[in-house]
Formats: sequence, structure tokens, C-alpha cells
Amino acid sequence: MKRSTNSRHRQKGMSSFGWIAVFGIFALLLVMFFKVFPMYYGNYQLKGALEDLAVDDRVDPKSKREIWTSLQKRLYINEVRSIKREHVKMERKDGKTTVTVDYEVRDNFIGPLFIGGHFVESTVIDR
Repeated sequence: MKRSTNSRHRQKGMSSFGWIAVFGIFALLLVMFFKVFPMYYGNYQLKGALEDLAVDDRVDPKSKREIWTSLQKRLYINEVRSIKREHVKMERKDGKTTVTVDYEVRDNFIGPLFIGGHFVESTVIDR
């Protein structure tokens, strides 16, 4: 009886393997955060650029070139580089222009694995 009580008092904390496992999980979560956060931040910047585009009176809603140029400038200022011209679709119907951006972002994760996201944002220019 005395022997088992004595061994319980000797156990004080995690073993080195336990600490390595905790550190590994923490490092994996940290790497995931630094890979995923820029994707969502870029999408947040795109939403802001589309909202600004919808209220900007200097942009002619009938001109696809002017809409793309204005959107491209806003994205360039905000360091969003993942959106290309082929991701942007513009439709004019009943005096309203709908600008839709449908794009995918991929980033290397670990080895042959990657992390990706698919985003679709749109705005209506009513002028």
C-alpha cells in the first residue's frame, strides 16, 4: 500500500513526449492560421472594394472596362493579387449592373497538401 502511494507522488506533470505532442499541435494550428487568415482577409478587402465601387459616381456602370479598371485599382491598393479578370462577371439588366467575383485561392500547406478556399461576392450598381 505504501508503495503505490509513493509512486503517485512522483508523477509531476507531462512527460517529454506529452510536451512534444502539445507543441506539435500548437505549431500545426499556428501554421494553419497563418495560411488561412490571408485568404479571408483578401475576401474582406474584396467586399469593401465592391461596396465602394457600387457607390462611386465616377464609374460608368455601362462600361465593363471602366468597372474592371476601378475594381483592379482598389484591389491593387489593398494588396489583393488573387483576383484576375476572368474571375469577374458583369451583367446589365433593367438598368442595373451586377458585378460578381467568383474565385478560388490555394496555398501550399505541408508537403504535397494545400489549403484552399472558394469565394463568391457580388454587388449591384443601380444607376
